[in-house]
Amino acid sequence: MSKDRYEEQTPAVSYYQSDSSRNAVECDSSGKIAAPSGPDTVSQQLGQSSYQIICGDSREIVKTLPQVHCVVTSPPYLAQRKYGSSNKEIGVEGDAVSYVTDLCDLFDAIHLHPLGSAWVNLGDKRNGDGGLLNLPARFSIEMQKRGWQLVDHVIWAKAVSFADGTTAGNVMPEPANGRLNGNGHEVFYRFTKSKDPWSDTCAVRIPRDGVKPIPYLLPDEINVVTAINGRNLFNVWHFPSGKTREAHFASYGLDLCVRPIAMTCPPFVNPDGSLPERIVEMVEYDDGRVRGRRTGKYTSGTVKTAGRNDVGRPYIAKYPNTIGWTEIHDGWTPGIVLDPFCGTGTTGVAALMLGRRFIGIDLYQEYADIARARCQKASRVGPQVLTPKMLGGTK
Repeated sequence: MSKDRYEEQTPAVSYYQSDSSRNAVECDSSGKIAAPSGPDTVSQQLGQSSYQIICGDSREIVKTLPQVHCVVTSPPYLAQRKYGSSNKEIGVEGDAVSYVTDLCDLFDAIHLHPLGSAWVNLGDKRNGDGGLLNLPARFSIEMQKRGWQLVDHVIWAKAVSFADGTTAGNVMPEPANGRLNGNGHEVFYRFTKSKDPWSDTCAVRIPRDGVKPIPYLLPDEINVVTAINGRNLFNVWHFPSGKTREAHFASYGLDLCVRPIAMTCPPFVNPDGSLPERIVEMVEYDDGRVRGRRTGKYTSGTVKTAGRNDVGRPYIAKYPNTIGWTEIHDGWTPGIVLDPFCGTGTTGVAALMLGRRFIGIDLYQEYADIARARCQKASRVGPQVLTPKMLGGTK
């Protein structure tokens, strides 16, 4: 791969203090990171650098990357538009089977940490007769056939219609009679290869009544409200479509990327590859509701003969209290987020503002340059040093 695909501007943000030099970044006399020369080139390029933007075919580049901890991406739609003149674009295959196969082959080639997660935002497509191809479901089924686990199925609600006739959000109209506007939502899948993937659900919990919320690390330009001592997050998210100053057809919003990264990209990675975890204790509290109530529709005195096994239990209000993290070793580094279709770099901006590192890939130099500029700006204004205390720990 040519030098200009790896060349990056400094300064780079250092997210940790360490005497180890194994992650050092070598720079040339102009202050730019030197061109790669070894088999672990991209890993060396990242080092203490916070991000790396690579221009090229993501299907080939992902095979050369170091291990990453989280993937957050929105692949191009099938047969929707051309972003440039290359015939290597994903989305120009012409048929659903080839499109799904190309996507799944790419994800199989990613060197994902055994406890890592891959988040994929995918839109559908209609055939010539107006019927949906059901691409998200086809993709999900094929991924599961290849050994991936579908852990979370999030609905990204771009626009919502309420019973009183009011709406929230705005999407493009669909110029067709006899059917609903199908642009109101897309799916956001989370896949893993592990039965017990790394996750920090406290990072994306939402405020609960009766408990003063303790927010997760929230940079100034991120609008997602969180409470590490709050309620578990639901799997339907209402966010508007993304907007950037740059011309790009498929930008998704910064806020949409925040939750997947905060929840499934570890803020701390030990030198041996182990991932420290949040230590939580459940604390009883008075939520102001009637004591003695039970979960579900079954109340005291009701004999449960059928239905779910988790209903009818006495309800005791509890909230999660963070008391620390499992052992964090000297020389830890932030987890790495990968977006193999990074476009203008929205995923990278979110990752950097949350104190993670980022690798982005785009087929076209125009978008790679935009992503690089946005990431450079985010790396300068984002958090420079993460500590367990900042994320709700006690150290």
